Amino acid sequence: MESESAQYWKVGSYDRYTGGGWVRTGESELYTSSLPRPEGDSRRLVQNFEIETARMATMPAAWKPVAVRGAQADRTRVTQHDGIQPLGALRAGDEYTVVSQVPRTHPDQLRAAGTEYPDHIKDRYLQLPESTPRQVGEYTSQLTANANNPYDTARVIETWLEDNRQYSLDVERPEGDIAYAFLFQMDSGYCTYYATTMVTMLRTQGIPARLAVGYTPGEQVAEDKWVVRGLDAHAWVEVYFPGTGWVEFDPTPADPGRTQRPSV
Repeated sequence: MESESAQYWKVGSYDRYTGGGWVRTGESELYTSSLPRPEGDSRRLVQNFEIETARMATMPAAWKPVAVRGAQADRTRVTQHDGIQPLGALRAGDEYTVVSQVPRTHPDQLRAAGTEYPDHIKDRYLQLPESTPRQVGEYTSQLTANANNPYDTARVIETWLEDNRQYSLDVERPEGDIAYAFLFQMDSGYCTYYATTMVTMLRTQGIPARLAVGYTPGEQVAEDKWVVRGLDAHAWVEVYFPGTGWVEFDPTPADPGRTQRPSV
């Protein structure tokens, strides 16, 4: 893919946590001519993708996509989370172009964003199953006691997970609630465990968050060209800030086998 800057190439996001995994709710609709811009300041980024795998059922793109160009535009659907998906599987040689408006953010701006969340954000992105152990919220409250705003709360949780759990693909799936197990029973895990736990911890504090999936930037092979492979698949966290929208956080520790873009 070609882009003037490296980003996380997002495939989709999930809103409903079951305790044992994630579900994406809501119907998708046919893409017409454009998608809403992010709420705050942003910069334009054009990305050109060429599919090399035999079959691909997703359309990675930098957040936040606002337009799809080329022949694929007529074969694109839009999710209720403003993600894009192909109507049918993409095949080797297929191409598409996405125009994104990448949010411009600064910590001071996010600290001052407040907590006046729209109802549709609260209804969808604060959900937790009734079975969520109370210890998750209690521990999160203690851990973030000195954080005075959602941004600092998110940074404390992100840093704690990165510093206190080891990255490993060799883990057994726990029984019961994943976030509880990763906080209190497990020493290591991979990106889905980190992201699931951070989203759950944030929601216990009344901070809207969701699980995002896609790819890290990949291997840079030219000034503006990246090759993105299956090994770059990743999961991270998006936190909602009034006046800005969704902002990426990544609690998974850097691994020599993966490329990562630092979070805000």
